[in-house]
Amino acid sequence: MPFDQPTKKPFPLLLLLATLGTAAAGCAGETSKVVAEAAGMATTAQEAKPFVQETRPANPDYMPIGRTFPVEPLCQGETAPPPYVPGGQAAHFSFPPTPAAKPGECKPRAAFKKIEAELDAKRAANEAAGTQAKSLGATPPPKPAQLPTN
Repeated sequence: MPFDQPTKKPFPLLLLLATLGTAAAGCAGETSKVVAEAAGMATTAQEAKPFVQETRPANPDYMPIGRTFPVEPLCQGETAPPPYVPGGQAAHFSFPPTPAAKPGECKPRAAFKKIEAELDAKRAANEAAGTQAKSLGATPPPKPAQLPTN
C-alpha cells in the first residue's frame, strides 16, 4: 500500500508574493503616477484661479488662526442710540465707555441704507421666484396615456 506524498504548503509562495508586493508598494511613488497620467488614467492638478492665488498667504506653511478683522462701526445718526442699562448680573460689572468713532473710521448711514435697499430688492425677487415656482409646481399631473384598442 503506497503512502501519499504530503502536499506542499503554499507558504513559501505566499511569502515571496508578500515580499514582492511590499517592495512594489515602496516604489509606488511618483513613477506610477507618471505612468498613469501617460495612460490617461490619472489627472493633473490644475492651476488655481487668480482670486484664489490672490487670497492665499505668501507662506503656506503658516496659517494664522483666530485673526480679528477691524469692524467699521456705523456712524451716529440724527438720534443717538439709547444708553445701555445692564440688568441682572451684568449690573454688577462696569463696562468701559466706547470711544466715539473718528470721521474716517465709521460707515456712513447712507451706505448702510443703500445695502439694506439692495438686500430688500433681492429678497423681493427671491420671494417672487419662489411664488412662481410654487405655482408651477401646483399643476395637475398629466393623464395616463390611452392605449389604442383595435
